[in-house]
Amino acid sequence: MSRTTQTISLAKRFYVPRTIGLSLGFPAVFVSLPGPHAPPSMLALLVLYCFAWPHLAYQLARRNSRPVSVERRNMLVDTFAAGFFAGAIGFNPIPSAAIVTMPCMNNMAMGGPRFMMAGVLASASGGALAYALFRTPFDIAMGTLQVAACTPLLVLYPLSLGYVCYLGAVKLQRQKQQLSEMSRTDYLTGLANRAALNDILDTSFSAPNASLENSVIALIDADGFKRINDRYGHIAGDRALQKISDIMRACVRKQDTVGRYGGDEFCVILRDVTTAEAAAVLERMRALAQQSIDEDGGEQRSTLSIGAAMYSAAALNGAMWIQRADEAMYDAKRAGRNKVVFAAWSAAGRPSERPLRHPGYTT
Repeated sequence: MSRTTQTISLAKRFYVPRTIGLSLGFPAVFVSLPGPHAPPSMLALLVLYCFAWPHLAYQLARRNSRPVSVERRNMLVDTFAAGFFAGAIGFNPIPSAAIVTMPCMNNMAMGGPRFMMAGVLASASGGALAYALFRTPFDIAMGTLQVAACTPLLVLYPLSLGYVCYLGAVKLQRQKQQLSEMSRTDYLTGLANRAALNDILDTSFSAPNASLENSVIALIDADGFKRINDRYGHIAGDRALQKISDIMRACVRKQDTVGRYGGDEFCVILRDVTTAEAAAVLERMRALAQQSIDEDGGEQRSTLSIGAAMYSAAALNGAMWIQRADEAMYDAKRAGRNKVVFAAWSAAGRPSERPLRHPGYTT
């Protein structure tokens, strides 16, 4: 979202409750004005504030590069005006409490207790100014008309504010979810990253009802990838990795997982498959990568060396399972690359002692 779009969105978020609140506040103040003795200027200020100020405040916020600062200033104007009109009606208890409390709620939501106290001081200043200008006598009498005029403000405005807060919470949750997804996604290929793969494996081994039977893990290395980077540049290398990721996506099902393990290595987890079915999927990946090389002359593409391991109870954790696939991939590269090699667990149920290579290893 661009900065301009964010600015307009923020301005709109405050525009709606301000418009509703002041529209509802108008009758609450109007019926409490000191009758025929109210100065025409007082009524004119009330009309301008309730029906013109929301639109002016919106324009001030949407046209400024710092909408949050502008809205904080607008909210202080709201609290000042609320105090001013409370003084203009002689601080009549119910209307005054209604029109002063609502903007203070906004201030609390916007900046916490400290900003709310700034609003309280602004309201007190507004009330003092109104008393100095109009000298409206204190009025504690409450009529039925005043109660009826204040009720919509007391009921509907908190509901509208609550709805705006709900929309903000939904947006925040959506952004939090997007950030979580981004932290588990490889930026270049859009595949799961290594952290996500490790979480999947940890969950699979620790969840009480999880079953890894008939599952295969494969590590896939892009052969000669360093040559592409050195000869054609990193942009060409990135395109090669994206092409490989597209090939792998096209070969798996929804229940399978494809991820970038690191550098030019990828990881695939196939679920509910036999060894023959897994071999067919991985061989198709290898063949499609080879086909892409044949189509463009082989200059900016890599073949795939694939090492795979069927799940075995001998794999006590995800690291042991990956290590077995890693060793099989190393065997595929030693055998000439561009091959699919399946690992066999030893009779003792343990993988060989060859250490796990660092992700991104290239030859």
